[in-house]
Formats: sequence, C-alpha cells, structure tokens
Amino acid sequence: MLQRWANVLSRPEFYHAYQSFGGFFQARLKAFGDYLDFTTIHRIFDIGCGPGHISAKIPPSVDYIGFDSDERYIQFANARFGGPKRRFVKRLFDQTAADDFGHPDLIMLNGLLHHLDDGAVRTLLLDAFNVLAPGGVVFTLDGCFVERQNPIGRYLLKNDRGEFVRTEQGYRALIPSEFGKIDVYVRSNMSRVPYTFIINRLEKLR
Repeated sequence: MLQRWANVLSRPEFYHAYQSFGGFFQARLKAFGDYLDFTTIHRIFDIGCGPGHISAKIPPSVDYIGFDSDERYIQFANARFGGPKRRFVKRLFDQTAADDFGHPDLIMLNGLLHHLDDGAVRTLLLDAFNVLAPGGVVFTLDGCFVERQNPIGRYLLKNDRGEFVRTEQGYRALIPSEFGKIDVYVRSNMSRVPYTFIINRLEKLR
C-alpha cells in the first residue's frame, strides 16, 4: 500500500495536489513569510525542488536554481516554470554546484532532511555551508516528532515516504557547528491537516 502511494506521489501533478490539499504547500509559504526576507536574496538553490511549484512564489528578480534527482519532476518543472531566472537541473547537490551556478544567498531544503540518514544530512549541510555566500542562509522544513502529538500528525509522520523523521533534538544534533547563527522553530499550526513542522534557519555569518 505504501509503495503504491509513493508511486502516485512520484507523479508531479498528484504530488502538488496532495501538498495543497493537506495545506503543506501553504505551510511552506507561511514559513517563508515568517522566517525569510527575500528582499536581500539574489540567488537561491532549492535542493530537492520536486516539480517546481514553489518557484512561482519566489520574487521574479531572484535567480532560482532547483536541484532534484527525479527526471519526471525536472522535466515538468522546466516545461511549466523554466526561464532565464528559473532553472531546474537533474543532478545531486555538492560543493561543485557553486562552480556551475555561483554562490547562493539562500539554500532551501524543503521536506528533504527526513529522507536522508544522519551521515547524509551532515554532509549535505556542510556542503551547503561551504557553497553559501557570506551572510547566506540555509532554510530547512521537515516533519518532526513531539511529545503529546496529535494522533493524525503522528500517524502521517510514521507513514511518511521519508524513513528518517526525527525529534527536534535529533535534527539539532546534525547541524554543523560552522554555522554562526542557528535558529530552530517547531510549529504545529501551519497546515490544514494536523502536523508538526521543524524549521531550521542556519546563517553563515560574514
């Protein structure tokens, strides 16, 4: 059953419909409004960008590069949203991304960390730190286990496609100490469906 559901969500149109119906896409936008200032951002790397719908909510003057390993997502995103300021590439993100696309002011990891084991998260965040421009920010948003959690939210997290949903302390333990400013927020009031999010805002000080 879970594999069948994962196959459905691999289709770009169904993935976005699910995200919108549950209020998860809107939760990302709320988090952007609460914790990011796009007036200071010139270039964004979006790691695990999926079918690219979030790019339509980014100010058009910002240079946006989305990375994803799913060919269907990338093809859909380029056809639907691609342009001079909107690029979507099928490749894994690492420190060499800056050689091809420059240094971003913001790296977004929306709903990605809970798909990766601890070692992969540490490597990804350290690569992100090294790629960021001075003063840049890494922004992550994932599901999070908390005590006395709404049963619906806990069920969704336990049955998520990602196998590494963590507690707040579990996520905090993976943040590299190189980041000069680390802000962590746990929110349970952002989506239509009961759900708990953890937002990490990690700043590379100048």
